[in-house]
Amino acid sequence: MTQGSQILLPSGLRVNRQSAVPVHAQLTTQVRHLISTGTLKPGNQLPTVRQLAGFLRINPNTVAKALAELQQDGYLESRPGRGTFVTDRARAGEGRMARGLERLVDETLERVRRLGYSGEEFLAAAAARAPAGTGKKPRRTRRALVVECNGPELSRFRAELEAELPLSVERMLVEELTERARRDPSFPSEWSVVVTTFFHIHEVKEALAGRSVPVVALLTESSISTISRLSELPEGTTVGLVCSTATGSRNLLRSVESAGLHHLKPVLASTDDPWSLDRMLEATSVVVCSEQAAERLRATLPPTVEVIISNRTLDRAGLDLLRDLLARLDEPPPSAAPPTRRVA
Repeated sequence: MTQGSQILLPSGLRVNRQSAVPVHAQLTTQVRHLISTGTLKPGNQLPTVRQLAGFLRINPNTVAKALAELQQDGYLESRPGRGTFVTDRARAGEGRMARGLERLVDETLERVRRLGYSGEEFLAAAAARAPAGTGKKPRRTRRALVVECNGPELSRFRAELEAELPLSVERMLVEELTERARRDPSFPSEWSVVVTTFFHIHEVKEALAGRSVPVVALLTESSISTISRLSELPEGTTVGLVCSTATGSRNLLRSVESAGLHHLKPVLASTDDPWSLDRMLEATSVVVCSEQAAERLRATLPPTVEVIISNRTLDRAGLDLLRDLLARLDEPPPSAAPPTRRVA
């Protein structure tokens, strides 16, 4: 029996444009994996091509190609007038592969036990040999700059980045970044990487245009769940988009539009502009806002308004992408080929 057809924007999806693997192949492989692990279940409806393309910031033709291959392989089916769904039989092949890997692990552990070793000893030995024989030194801690539009999220993102990655993170508000970049031509040479979210990537890239430092935009878990909730709302629903500043609200609108949620009527407001809040509350039945904005709105919102608080945490796939970038930065530059020896 299939489950409900709630539209999902899977948080595990990511693409690495620096990889030699084509983007459509990355997407196809990841969707198959999400199906095999049960993250996407039979009957689940996928977002539209436009929504996925906006979510991943890739070409819609690339998404269409990946979904077409998954349909040909039996993982997805297109239902005219309704959308694209995970099929009942989708997990059969991937399930066999996953069970095969589990059997291999079980057999290996059983052999380890027969030889007199414990599972912990085996895992320790395996960890010591990964990567085997490379003799790599621990990665250095690099300096990073994280940029956001409000202080609470800056502190939260810094804590997450430092807990997950070999980074020493400093914080900066978006408006501070723009001013600093304007005054200091050498900025931000002191950092190995600048990290922001997709809500502010356009501002950050514009401020740092011409600089050589890499800029990484990360997805956030709550932004994905927020878009999923908004996709369920009826056609023509008025939605208030509220941040601490007008710039933050515009970036929230940009992300909603990129996800293809054009069936909604957005009204922008910011907590630093009381007039915009009054205008929004006259029209909206749903409000999407940051935690900081929500604290300032609680006393003024009527009980009939649905509040979706954007308590955002960094997406795991984005952290993996940043981890890959740091690994490449740690790699030594290629050395010149040794001279060819002539043999007499």
